[in-house]
Amino acid sequence: MVGIVTLDVQNGTRLAAAVLAGMGAPADIAEEVAAHLVEADCVGHGSHGISRLGPYLAHADSGVLVPGARPEILSEGPSTRVSANWGLSHVGARLATDLACEQAKVARIGVAGLVRSTHLGRLGAYMERACRSDCVALAFVGGMGGSKLVAPFGGRAGLLGTNPIAAGFPTQSGAPLIVDFSTASTPIGKVMVAAMADKRLPAKSLVDHEGRPTDDPHALDNGGAMRTFGDHKGFGLAVLIELVGRVLLGSASFSEGGGGPIFGAQGLVVITIAADAFRDLADVLDEAEQLRALIHAVPPAAGFEQVLAPGDPEHVQRRRHGRTFEITGGAWDSIQQAAQQVGVSSELLATAVVG
Repeated sequence: MVGIVTLDVQNGTRLAAAVLAGMGAPADIAEEVAAHLVEADCVGHGSHGISRLGPYLAHADSGVLVPGARPEILSEGPSTRVSANWGLSHVGARLATDLACEQAKVARIGVAGLVRSTHLGRLGAYMERACRSDCVALAFVGGMGGSKLVAPFGGRAGLLGTNPIAAGFPTQSGAPLIVDFSTASTPIGKVMVAAMADKRLPAKSLVDHEGRPTDDPHALDNGGAMRTFGDHKGFGLAVLIELVGRVLLGSASFSEGGGGPIFGAQGLVVITIAADAFRDLADVLDEAEQLRALIHAVPPAAGFEQVLAPGDPEHVQRRRHGRTFEITGGAWDSIQQAAQQVGVSSELLATAVVG
């Protein structure tokens, strides 16, 4: 197994779309999801990139994921509910975001929820999309707790999912300020990537089966659990996200036995606010840009080149990658296996690799 594999963005996207189509996804959905996954790799979030193709295929084979399903709007009004119908749920999350933004343009605030969803991809992508519509956005994902991945503060057994939260704020330059993180001390995707690469995690973000902190990514498969970041503060935020993303939305009542133990009760709630809800749009965007400049102007501490604003790392990575991106050798092995299983040609696999 090689350490790092460099892929061409265009051909890597074609490869991902072909694998998704081979699973049974319609061409338009396969192309949209493939672009989402490659973009995640290009902005430095390989845990939500094309390394997910293998797990998606496993979910499809087990019946958790229905690749051919399309999202549908269940209800509209002051709050909108969308069902992903257990399909590739990036499309449903994008639809919910768009509908919330449409509401915000009319009523200054919009709310949309997504039920019957599987893996949603990178939440920051939807926040960036909302910002392009001049909306401030918030996203909460609760209910992904059937697998009980994350232990509460002071506990030794898993209780919640990774309960991610994201937010976006548009700016004058068009590069939004983006917050996007899991309340687990490290995202489950990064645990998966570390396990595939047989590497230790950068911090003791898990507990073993006896509740002892560990950096071994395999501990999760051996009776351990993930920890929340920030001790009791991170756990408190995780509970809030569970309340908004699952309890408020009522996502568990829409499971009807689908989604498996991981996704059955999962819910996404997107809240959008028109950026000009209180004052002139130009003033809001300009002041947000000024805040970024103030952040950049703070003298960096020892070991840092510059103080970065939320969203800056993704902007930097996007500019740096251009036409190529990198994944681990373990992720590439998993992708090749998935591609071969669904009948993707070896020629298409070969064209994706650079060098």
